[in-house]
Amino acid sequence: LGLGAFQAQAAIVTVRLSNNVFTPNDLTINVGDTVRFINDAGFHDVRADDGSYGNTPAVAGWQFDHTYNSAGEFRVYCTVHSSPGANINTSMNARITVIAAPTFAISQGLNGTWVNPSNLGQGFLFDFSTANSFMFGAWFTYDTAASAQQKLGVATSRWLTMQGNYQGDTVTLDVFETSGGVFNQPTTTTTTQIGTATLRFTSCTEGSLSFALTQPPISGTIPLQKALPAFGSGCAAATVPE
Repeated sequence: LGLGAFQAQAAIVTVRLSNNVFTPNDLTINVGDTVRFINDAGFHDVRADDGSYGNTPAVAGWQFDHTYNSAGEFRVYCTVHSSPGANINTSMNARITVIAAPTFAISQGLNGTWVNPSNLGQGFLFDFSTANSFMFGAWFTYDTAASAQQKLGVATSRWLTMQGNYQGDTVTLDVFETSGGVFNQPTTTTTTQIGTATLRFTSCTEGSLSFALTQPPISGTIPLQKALPAFGSGCAAATVPE
């Protein structure tokens, strides 16, 4: 990407409904982005707290899209299981923060290692291809609970992979887990999608990853910083003056 004018393209961010919760239930998007609500299980609907949009309660299988064309904080809830203004952490409610369109665009200068400075024992490796706006990522983390020690490494170590296409400052990702492998052996492996994620950058050195996993059902947002500066790929060229 050069220093020319940059126009952000709208993204579609998925929020899933099941077990009387929205996942994720607290997200940040850009003006013009669409949130796609998908009911995976149960009898639910989605309704804006102010009543300006929503659908009719129904069993699993429905999809409802809403595009946010102005900045601000917007809240939604399920009319069957909650009420407007309820706590998003204890009720079937969600908060959507809409910010102005970005002036930062992804480039290969973001390739490399990214970490949460408050949790340096794990991290991410990102690789961007500007030829087709594609990103591949590796997520080095741990299981949610301890397990028995194995012969090589730590039994709780987990390596997840992510891939997807990016627009502007945002990547929409599918998250995968690969199992069945043996150290340095050509054994058959199985790769299964276990969730989705949204990766957003605010500068050459800062970003965040919002994730929603289904196996196990867990979601959250991780602040990220680049571990090492980019060399030779010109991340500064992706920052577009306002």
